[in-house]
This record gives sequence, structure tokens and C-alpha cells, in this order.
Amino acid sequence: MEHKNLEEEEDTLAAIGIGAMIVFIALILVAAVAAAVIIQTAEKLQQNAQKTGDDTAKQSTSRFMVNGGVLSAANTFMLFVKLAPGSTAVTNTDIIAQLGCAAGNENIDANNIAIYTMDTASAATPAITNVAPAVGYAMVISAATCTTGTITMMLHIEGSGSTYQVLEVPATVGQPII
Repeated sequence: MEHKNLEEEEDTLAAIGIGAMIVFIALILVAAVAAAVIIQTAEKLQQNAQKTGDDTAKQSTSRFMVNGGVLSAANTFMLFVKLAPGSTAVTNTDIIAQLGCAAGNENIDANNIAIYTMDTASAATPAITNVAPAVGYAMVISAATCTTGTITMMLHIEGSGSTYQVLEVPATVGQPII
């Protein structure tokens, strides 16, 4: 006697296994996307921190130290300066002087600032264009508004640091101003 099964049976165990595999793959994809977002965020934070550190280092080191100064001619100051330790070389076109006095304020750009090495500071010697660290310079500033009395001066290096100095300018040429 032969036994024939005419009822069709459904196998549901395989469906549960496929469902678990789909959930597992979905979890892996979600984890991959989350990891990519975390890595991208960490990279952006690192780049911002690097830029901030570079900007801070540049602003804190590339500035002038003023060692002295004299009134070299009417309306002309000669300052004896040096770049601060750790500074990078700058060009004289990056230097701006801001003067403030009772008569008003004035901005002096590279056209009215000449820089000489200490041993050649004279009008006969051409001004230099690159200011290097560890070398002393004579910076000659020609003023129009602030010429006598107490003058507050800010020496700025574009994109870098600044130096604040108070000048006491006498009426007599050749007298110290600092």
C-alpha cells in the first residue's frame, strides 16, 4: 500500500533565518554610516584645531619688540626694533603703524615706513624689503598728524601679531622718544 501525502506543507523556519539575516545586514549598514559620520566629524574637528593652533602660534610670535627710538627729523621717528623670538620673516609691505595722539589718529602704511639694518640706517641706503628674525633693524616712520607729545603706537604685521608702544616725542631732534 502506497501512502501519498496530498497536503502541501509550508516550511517557515527558513523565513525566520532570512529575516534575521536582513536585520543583521541592516545593523551593519547603520553602523557603517554612523562610523563614517563620526570619522568625518573627528577629521573636521582636527582640522579646526590645527588651524586654530597655527593661527595662535603665528599671532603670538610674529610681532616686533621695540628696544628704543629717537626723533630723527621733524615728524620722523626712528625706532630700533627686532622681531620677537620664534617669529617668521615678514615683508615690509605687511607692516602697518597706527598712531593715536591729541591731534587725532593716523594709519601709516609701508609707503611711509622704511626699514634698514642697524649698521646702514640712513637715507642714502635703500630700505630693505624682508625683515628677518634675530636681526636688529631701524624702522623709520614718517608721521603727518601725530608729531609731538604723547603718542600711542600699534605696530601691526598683517595676518599676525601687534605691538603696543607709548612714545613721548620731544620737540628737539635727536632726543629719545621711548
